[in-house]
Amino acid sequence: MNFGNELRQMRKSKGLTIGQLSAYTGLNSGFISQVETGKRNTPKIETLDRIAKGLRISHEEILKMAGIFDTIPDNISNQLPISSTPSTVSIPIYGRISAGYPEGAKEDIAGEVEVPNKVSERYSSNELIALRVNGESMNKVIPNGTVAILAKVDLCEITNGDICGVIIDGESATLKHVYQYPDRIRFEPDSWLPNFKPFEYSKEDVDNGQPPIQIIGKLIHMQSSF
Repeated sequence: MNFGNELRQMRKSKGLTIGQLSAYTGLNSGFISQVETGKRNTPKIETLDRIAKGLRISHEEILKMAGIFDTIPDNISNQLPISSTPSTVSIPIYGRISAGYPEGAKEDIAGEVEVPNKVSERYSSNELIALRVNGESMNKVIPNGTVAILAKVDLCEITNGDICGVIIDGESATLKHVYQYPDRIRFEPDSWLPNFKPFEYSKEDVDNGQPPIQIIGKLIHMQSSF
């Protein structure tokens, strides 16, 4: 079976139209249609990566579909993994986290997730938070429905560009790239959809608690829910 046929079957199995896959990937719907019908060759790896995120499948799976699994480049293998290989350590999955975590979020626990050994060997279960992603603002790197595993860290351990869980003004936690500057803090989405925009606050306002900002953890792992 060629890649186009496999792509069409995978798309349909996910219940997506070509238009929806186009929105999730940022690729032209005509391009996707031509790939599926074999009028275009198998896309380059960077484009396959975008398709994988749109379909919410792993990089390895899309590369296997394309018949080039053995040629995974370093820039893909170095990305945060989406893993389905668990260990014996489990932590609760929160459907949402708002002000007062963890005391105020107990009713929002929606099951448990087993943490991979490489994570549990570095962090204790008390240092980890699992949060079910609900939304498309980070869908370039974190598919909707993924379980994001965050590690509680000090602000000094956060590097500009890290993805963190943050609570702003008591609202439910959101995942964003975080950038800290001497005079401001900036939060950036990472979505194929254009309606999500970055936002920032002055350091003076943040220090005065206007709005109150709580960084609850840094993304260290993603656990696929499929």
